[in-house]
Parts: sequence; structure tokens; C-alpha cells
Amino acid sequence: MRNMIKKKYACILLLLLAIGSGCSDWLDVRPRNEMKEEDMYANEEGFKSALTGAYIQLAAEELYGRDASMYIPEMLAQHWTISTDKVSLIYNICAFDYTHEQSEEAIEKLWKKYYQCIVHLNNVLGNLETTGVTFTNGNEALIKGEALGLRGFLHLELLRLFGPVPEKATSGSLAIPYQEQMTKDPGKLHTITYKEVCEKIIRDLDAAEKLLEKDPILVGSNTQLNQPVYDWEGKPLDEWQFYRQVRFNYYAVKGAKARYYHWIGDKENAVKFAKEVIDAKNEDGTSKFTLATESTYGSNGNLVMKSEHLFGVHNSQHQAIVQPLFKDENASLRQTVAYINTAYESSIHPDDIRNKANRYWEEKTYQNSSKVNHFRKYTGSDTYATLNIVPLLRLAEMYLILVEDSPLSEAPTYFKTYRVARNLDISIDNSLVTEQDVINRLEKEYRKEFFGEGQMWFFYKKHNFTRFTWPKNKTIPEGAYLLPIPKSQSVFD
Repeated sequence: MRNMIKKKYACILLLLLAIGSGCSDWLDVRPRNEMKEEDMYANEEGFKSALTGAYIQLAAEELYGRDASMYIPEMLAQHWTISTDKVSLIYNICAFDYTHEQSEEAIEKLWKKYYQCIVHLNNVLGNLETTGVTFTNGNEALIKGEALGLRGFLHLELLRLFGPVPEKATSGSLAIPYQEQMTKDPGKLHTITYKEVCEKIIRDLDAAEKLLEKDPILVGSNTQLNQPVYDWEGKPLDEWQFYRQVRFNYYAVKGAKARYYHWIGDKENAVKFAKEVIDAKNEDGTSKFTLATESTYGSNGNLVMKSEHLFGVHNSQHQAIVQPLFKDENASLRQTVAYINTAYESSIHPDDIRNKANRYWEEKTYQNSSKVNHFRKYTGSDTYATLNIVPLLRLAEMYLILVEDSPLSEAPTYFKTYRVARNLDISIDNSLVTEQDVINRLEKEYRKEFFGEGQMWFFYKKHNFTRFTWPKNKTIPEGAYLLPIPKSQSVFD
């Protein structure tokens, strides 16, 4: 699988360099030596390559390959040891100083990269509306469904980053721009209200769900779809339709809708869609997605828990990105042993599959006797390989949404299933008596579960924590949850 994806990645990257237009605006998505757009979209393969280009953008360092996952959101959540260098990005982001030059630059770059990818998706969607190309094997619906789903998902991510705290938002609160046009003119990005953004997100996700009703993931298991060399009944005729876990598939839409409804506080719908993911079955009755357990976690690059992925991004060059962060002797993102033991409650849960046997963390002593605790989720180690995949939606999130949004009488059932899979003591389940008990426990679980994935910050923002309480106290200043819309963009509002 990895060799095939690596070859495709290299070829499609060359095609990606030919997509977009030659304008100089910061929303431009390609350099000046471009292929003409009408040539790019002249046939089905061109549309496939254009959509794949969006996935390459998502997996790049500037988005989920680093900045939007293990980097900026994790700094905000205080997951890494804070640098003493007061001009460094990590020092200033961890201090919630968004006016510092380093912070402003990083936040603006993240904003731009999100919207560049959205413009790219709009380019695909716009050309689909006018094309005379005849598609095969249901690919037109797949391409449009994935592109619309991604557009809704990325705007949800932008809303969570740059929009208001949900409990403080009103229908008329200004939020973010919702980009639906092919234009690459940043002047067309106008901030709209929270209500309008939410309506457009769910509209796109609803449309994507309908378009993806014949997604191959509904016929084949993930095991089958990740091994196209084998024959099985219902196997896609088109090789492009395999590897659905690294594409915005039907269940990625369901998971995104669960996340969306959870974010806006619609518990009933959050539970509905989270259950639809958890209850999804293959034709033989086995679960479509399974929680990683002691017997599966750590095998075959499973430090990222591949069996749980509703959607992740793959980058064959990911090790070049993460090595200086986590693997080098002077790794820039690290944590202390004391912090980790507290965070993972090691004295209570010594067999937690994420922290036992040096799985997530591995301390090394170097020649100068310095010790560094390396984070291994993305780099692997001498024991565990890596898949070069960053998960963006996982089954574990669906379980934790159910724990939080289900009636208190039902929450322990989901919590027990989740904790058994992680090899944790389930005796605390009976302590979830009040809603605040649940939130207090979930603060600990989100930190352990999503370390390096960027989800902890959103848990804090959704609940408007004024102070982080685990594993260290940290007071959150007023306004910290509102990442500023870049100055270069705000002039257009």
C-alpha cells in the first residue's frame, strides 16, 4: 500500500503544481508555470488528479502534516514543554500572545492554507458544474461528494479555530468567511455570521452524504479496500476508488456531522451520527471501524490507530516534516516524564496501551547525558513502524461524544467500551454522576487520547474553560479562544 501511495503521491504532486491560476493573490494555488485549466479538466482523470491535489494540500506541512494538527493547536493546549526562548513561536503561542510577530505569521499562514485548499475544492466543483466529460463507475458523484464534504469539514475546522466560543455565540455573532466561489480574490472573502456559517456547513455535509450513498466503503471492508490486489465480491472496478480511509468517505461525513452537532450543542443529532458510525457494519456483520486494543495497537504502524480512522491524510514525505519535531536529539516538541506520568495517570493505569512499553513516548539518553522524551506517534521507533498518516476523524472521538452527549444513564456504557479497549481500570465509570463529573473526566481522556492530533484545544474551547486543570494548572486569559483573523484579510471585511 505504502509504495503504491508513494508513487501516486509523487506523480500527482507534479499535477498539483499545474492547478489553479496565475494570479498573484495569496489565495492562488499554483505557480506561474501552470497548465491551462481547460486542459486539466478535459477528462475524468484530470478531475481525479485535481481532487487528489486537495488531499496533498491537506497532508502538507502547512496544514495537517504539521501546523493544523500536532503543532499550533497542541501548543495552545499546552501539550509540549514550553521553550524559554521568548521570541520563539512555541513560547508566544503557549502564552496566547497572538500579536507577537511569530504568532501573527503562523496564524496568517494557517488561515491562508485553509482557504487555498477550499478555493481548490471550489475549482473542482465549479468545473464539475460546467463539464461535458462523461464519468465512469459513479466517479462524478464520488468526486463531487468528497469535494463538498471536505468544503464543509474545512469550514467547520476554521469555525472551531477562528469562530466564537459556542456557548457565547449568537445567531448574529460574526464568525468566518464561507468561500463557495472559484475566485482567488481575497477581497471576496467576507466574514459572515455564526448562524450563516453553521447553515452552510451542514448544507454541504448533507449534500455530500447524499452523493456518497454508493461509496465503495459501504460495500467493502476497510481491510479489503486497503488491499486492492485481492479479489472479492463488489470490488471496485476503478483503482482510484480504493483506500477510502484517506479520502473523505461516507463515514467521514457522518463523523464530521457528529463533530458539527456536538460543537453547536445539538446533543440529539450528535448522538445520532456518532451512533451511526459506531454501529456501521460490513456485509459479514463485523464492525466497519474498531477501537484499537492491546492486541492491535502498535502493530503494523498502528500507533495512529488505523482501525479507527474515519478520515486521515497520508503524506509519503511525512518523516522529513516530523523528524525535527520529535525524533532529533534536539527535538523541538517534547514533554517531561513527570508530566506524561501525570497526564496518563500512570500510577492508576500502568497498562494504558498508549503509554506502556514506550509506545507513545520513549526516553533516550545522549552522549552528553542529556535525556529527551521523544513522542513516537508519527515517527515510530525501533519497535513500531509508521504509516505516515495523520488521523483527522477517529472512532474514539465518536465514543467520547456519546459519553458527553448521551443521557447520564447511558454514558457509562460507551465509556466502559472505550476504556476496556485502552486497557484502563473501569471502576471510575460509576463516578460519572453529574454532567460536570463527565466533563472533568473527559478533560483527562481527551488529553491522553488525542495527544499530537490537535483535538484537546477544541475540547477546552467548546466548554470555555477558564483554567486548564490537568495535568498542570493554567489560567486562560480573556480572548484566548479567539484566534485573530489575519490583518491581511480583515481589510476586506
